[in-house]
Amino acid sequence: MTKKTLSFSPKKSVFYCLSIAFFLCSGQIAFSASNTKAPWVGDTLSGVLCAGNPQGFGPYDYLLRHQLTYELNIVEQHHFNEVKQDLDYTLRAWPNHHKALYSIVQQRIDGWGKRAPPKRTPAECYLERAIQFSPNDGNARMLYAILLHRTNHEDLALEQYRSALKSEPTNVQIKYNLSLLLVELKEYREANEYAQELYSRGFPLPGLKNKLTKAGKWVSVPVAEKSDLLKSADGIPEVQ
Repeated sequence: MTKKTLSFSPKKSVFYCLSIAFFLCSGQIAFSASNTKAPWVGDTLSGVLCAGNPQGFGPYDYLLRHQLTYELNIVEQHHFNEVKQDLDYTLRAWPNHHKALYSIVQQRIDGWGKRAPPKRTPAECYLERAIQFSPNDGNARMLYAILLHRTNHEDLALEQYRSALKSEPTNVQIKYNLSLLLVELKEYREANEYAQELYSRGFPLPGLKNKLTKAGKWVSVPVAEKSDLLKSADGIPEVQ
């Protein structure tokens, strides 16, 4: 696929990752960092083999964070807080830490199009490592899809969105961001189907509706009162 130079402005972003809707795995799952590995896998967006610092503390699955509060607190208190964000350490310890992944995706998008390649391990490598480590984590796949989408790798983004939705079929964030890409790909029928579902349940962000309306593909539906599932979206900035 031919790569394009992307000029990115947060005010004009076509996606917003909503407050992450976290899903817990079964309490019967046994987990031990001692017999679990998280190697570097895959390639960068420029086709170079992914590589990074060796494993230290962990690795731990973020889907099991409520069962591993001690291990999570150690990392977040010292490496990922309001004052300090050591994304490399955090993501080596917790490969699919959603908030840390989101931060590193934003950094990668902000730097996309600059001539100099990233000096450190790029976001796509952390994401591929996270997906290999926790393949059923739909949020990690969605974040990778967002990165691919915003760097003009639309076909690859579509694959990751669909895999993410397969893992978490009720995740409204995935449906919303997938639909934005479908509109860009002129797959209006599928995008509108998701849009009707989302907005009939009180989805708060108007960006998808606006794009479908502009394309003449929006069909109005009555807006229901917000469900408990969508209340986590409150306070998110509007799509510009």
